[in-house]
Amino acid sequence: MSSRNITVTSVVPVGTSWWLWSSGIFGLAVATTATVTWRVAVRSQRAYLKEQRLAERTGRIRAEIKLRTLVKESQRNVHPKEKESSSSAHDLQLKCIGTVVSPYTKRMGTPRQGSLVPSSRGYIQLSPTISPETMEGMEGYSHLWVLFGFHANTNYATGGESKKGGSTKICPPRGGGKKVGQLATRSPHRPNPLGLSLVAIEGRDGRTLHIRALDLVHGTPVYDIKPCVPWDIPGYHYNSSEQEPQTIPKALRVPSWVGQDDALQRVEFSQSAFQSLKSCVKDGLLQPLYTVENDGIAAAQNTLQEILAQDPRASTQRGTTSTTTRQETYKVLFCQV
Repeated sequence: MSSRNITVTSVVPVGTSWWLWSSGIFGLAVATTATVTWRVAVRSQRAYLKEQRLAERTGRIRAEIKLRTLVKESQRNVHPKEKESSSSAHDLQLKCIGTVVSPYTKRMGTPRQGSLVPSSRGYIQLSPTISPETMEGMEGYSHLWVLFGFHANTNYATGGESKKGGSTKICPPRGGGKKVGQLATRSPHRPNPLGLSLVAIEGRDGRTLHIRALDLVHGTPVYDIKPCVPWDIPGYHYNSSEQEPQTIPKALRVPSWVGQDDALQRVEFSQSAFQSLKSCVKDGLLQPLYTVENDGIAAAQNTLQEILAQDPRASTQRGTTSTTTRQETYKVLFCQV
């Protein structure tokens, strides 16, 4: 009896261990299979969502282009008198994003140009609805363009619109009595009372952007701000023959990524491409900008070479990586051609 008891007690644990081991292996295999299946499903879902986002963006852009085209077509079919009486579809209602705090409390005493008073101090206070994160990175620039409104003008009717029939010419201070058109001066009295001022950046503190060398009246509404970059300077461009960038003026500071000039490509027209371009100009397909009468063939060729030299493709189409596909064909719409 005792030997049988010993045999029984020795067999049971061995069978149990084998069963547990088999169950563990089976469970591990199931878990591994489930993990692999889950990862494959996640990758497939990510690829699907990426394709959907791309398709949605492409569709949205096409829809916006079609809508813009329809609006233009509808405007062409409007009678001239109705067109004058109705407001333009391109009218824009601007949102004030901030206010200027400056030492100039009135128009009298406000300098003509900010560069004439480099010691002046002030700041732009962003509206509470504008996140301070919108100005992150502004410290890397030395100068800033401010798009503002001439709120202190006195030539406005009660409704806030310019008086009809007003003077279209003014006498600039340095003109010696000579009259010129409003839009040919920096006068605050213009069809749209908007001003553009260049100021120097001193620093940023939350929603407060400290500036100097300003010519803005206290309380001036700000509609937009843009950093000043080298390309704002007339004449700053690549030397077309040597393809060497010009030196950025010492007074202007920009982040390193802004100061990097793109390497321009060399563009040459094949004989067939040049003949096609000549046909487009002669057939009037590039009117009114490029015609036979205004040397449009050479001008159009130079323009296209300058455009293609900059590689107008999206950054995701300029090279082949794991997430991008190189696009060898350039698709550029030039004068509706």
